[in-house]
Amino acid sequence: MTFLSPLLIWGTILGAIPIIIHLLNRRRFRRVEWAPMHYLRLTIQRNRRKIQLEELLLLLLRIALPVLLFFFLARPIPSPTGMEKWIGQGGRSSQIVLIDDSLSMGYAAGEAPAFDRAVQAAASLLGTVRPQDRCTVLRTSSPRDPVVHDVEGSRRDELAASASAVSLSATHAAWPVVLEAVDEVLKSCTYPTKQLTILTDLRRSGWDREVAAVTRRWSEEGVRVRVVDVGVPEAANVALESIVPVDRTVLAGAPSAWEAVIRNDSPRTLVGAKAVLRVDDKPSELTLPEIAPHTTARLPLSVAFPGSGPHEFSLQLPEDELPGDNQRWSAVAVKDSLLIRLVDGEPSTEPFGSEVDYLAAPLSIGVGAAEAWRVEVVPDQDFLSQRLEPADVLVLANVAAPTTEQADRLGRLVRAGMGLMIFTGSKLDVGLYNDLLYRAESRLLPFPMKSLSDASIRGLIVEPVRPSPLEKLMELKPSALERIAVRQFMTVDEGRAEKENDKDQARVLARWNDPGRSPAVAERIAGEGRVLLWTTTADRAGNDWPIEPSFVLAVREAVRGAARPTRLDNTITAGDAVRRVIHTSQQVGNVRLTPPGGAEPTSLSAVPLEEQPTDERGPAVAIQFPESRRAGVYRLAWDEGPLGTQQDVYAANPDARESRLERIESDELRKLMEPLDVEVVAVRGDGAEQFSPTGREIWRDLACGLLVLLLVESIFATWVGRSR
Repeated sequence: MTFLSPLLIWGTILGAIPIIIHLLNRRRFRRVEWAPMHYLRLTIQRNRRKIQLEELLLLLLRIALPVLLFFFLARPIPSPTGMEKWIGQGGRSSQIVLIDDSLSMGYAAGEAPAFDRAVQAAASLLGTVRPQDRCTVLRTSSPRDPVVHDVEGSRRDELAASASAVSLSATHAAWPVVLEAVDEVLKSCTYPTKQLTILTDLRRSGWDREVAAVTRRWSEEGVRVRVVDVGVPEAANVALESIVPVDRTVLAGAPSAWEAVIRNDSPRTLVGAKAVLRVDDKPSELTLPEIAPHTTARLPLSVAFPGSGPHEFSLQLPEDELPGDNQRWSAVAVKDSLLIRLVDGEPSTEPFGSEVDYLAAPLSIGVGAAEAWRVEVVPDQDFLSQRLEPADVLVLANVAAPTTEQADRLGRLVRAGMGLMIFTGSKLDVGLYNDLLYRAESRLLPFPMKSLSDASIRGLIVEPVRPSPLEKLMELKPSALERIAVRQFMTVDEGRAEKENDKDQARVLARWNDPGRSPAVAERIAGEGRVLLWTTTADRAGNDWPIEPSFVLAVREAVRGAARPTRLDNTITAGDAVRRVIHTSQQVGNVRLTPPGGAEPTSLSAVPLEEQPTDERGPAVAIQFPESRRAGVYRLAWDEGPLGTQQDVYAANPDARESRLERIESDELRKLMEPLDVEVVAVRGDGAEQFSPTGREIWRDLACGLLVLLLVESIFATWVGRSR
């Protein structure tokens, strides 16, 4: 048994007061003999034993009252589970200390962060190990890479210093994965007796039933595990959850739309808060919208990059109790232009006589900087030649039919991200299109085509689906779409897609205003690419839409929505492995990586990769990052022969799961780790007293006993003091 307030146990000495009073009262009177006493003595002798017993019981009751009172105030624990005897029991053992260095450990509410308490506790524990033990220090961000491994316990100062040197990361602690990695380290420890101490803030995120696969083995192997809780029960947090692009393509000099998601998990309303947007280290201030408690807000952002190439930008919220999730970064490979290749299925020398003339005119206007959109018109003979630069958007306008090889290549290009737009017409071979582009193994068409319908229709209806490349048309006045005249359109088989359970990948964006509401524009998502099927011609042969202003808006928005997306591969989550592949025939050397915070660059090596016959990009080398535990911008530079120094930018963001600060209760944690008998203790105070014994307190039982004892003492005192 132990006590949470051991000093108060000295108050039990007050139990001697009734004895002292009794002794003093005995000495206060003199024994005087008088005549009637002789006659009373016989009666007293008969009752003496009974009276003495009653007085003795009353004395014991009065002694027990102060003893029980101070025993109650000292808060006893019958079966303590404190850390005071954790290290130092039994024979030689391997002591493993696992420090949770995930992002949530940086939470601080008017006191030191949980991580600081964990590091201090680890240093204190390692400073008390026995010389014959072996010690290992691990981090949850990289558990397979020990800070120190199997070091003798006699080197206490070195062990304590190694624990103190651990720094906070922006990673997520996925405990099944972490414990599997710890299990591998345990197998390499020297002594068969193993004791694992986990210092964590007990946030629910990351804990699930899969940990039982490891703890079951540990139970069979006799591994002792204790979890040290360094967290706080209540938590309020404002987190920047994500920054995502709204536009598929980011072009140099053209504003690009982004959206930031901010979650307010605090009891206070954010009013008038300021955020800082940095584009290539150039800051600008933004005012956040009002965000009510326990709600999420979406903040639109407009970001313009001055030139092509790698760029980075970030958004930073005001600091709060958990500063680690208040800033996010994005690394963007900005393109200088968008290549739109128009395949003319019916060329002509007459002005606006070609199939693609009404497309080329609105698409040549560009966006933002001059030449941001490049339009290239090619005939339909060899529009997928490898001599041509890969297009961001490919438009087939009344093209008879692709060959089998072209259809296969189209499938690969679209799944890799290229946008494909198909305008129908009288030259289309419907059967061949369906056979080649609606195959189960390489399905590009949203729906199979049926036949051309000659019907006079007026009006276009935009479906209210979001996000949609045509949603801007819903902002126009209804009259702008009602006057669109159509004389001929391609019918499609929507029912077949529904029968083949293929409707989830295809949707109708707009319909004609005919009795059957026939599809006008349909979309299919194929891999990373988008396919848009227009059921009418791109010229005026089958409709008058090309001469309407709404056609300009529709075509431009469709191109923006279907274009090859700007890849965000360089935007990662902290802790992810990074592997940069460089395709070049030049010698790559002098590779260096500058981590966040302006630290000194580290040298890396470029490893040549085996050439693949199917890879058209030629020889390549790979650069592996050592780690990405910290959030921020990583700058990679290398020398590439006569091409000189090349650069790339990577952005590591904090894991959004770490912003969820809901706690897991000790009993639930023990249940997850069954059948392993896990002890959970809490860190209290500082220094040598920071580990308080924990267990089931019995103060409620003692309080009830004290009340009962008071009642019994009063009744019994009345009984003893009666006249006899």
